[in-house]
Amino acid sequence: NVFLDGNTFTDSHSVDKKPFVGDLQTGLVVQYDRFRITYTQIFRTKEFDGQEDGDIFGSVSLSYQF
Repeated sequence: NVFLDGNTFTDSHSVDKKPFVGDLQTGLVVQYDRFRITYTQIFRTKEFDGQEDGDIFGSVSLSYQF
């Protein structure tokens, strides 16, 4: 994650990154006729020292097949 390094061009704050990060991804798809809605959720382990908990984030997608 490049955002953990701080500013690229000048000295700035940064954190000690963990060399490995684990992701668990789960999701659900509902399809009706040509429409599809997809929900995905990701559970990520801690990315740097001092981080309280891992991250949880998700996404929703709606698509139509021509």
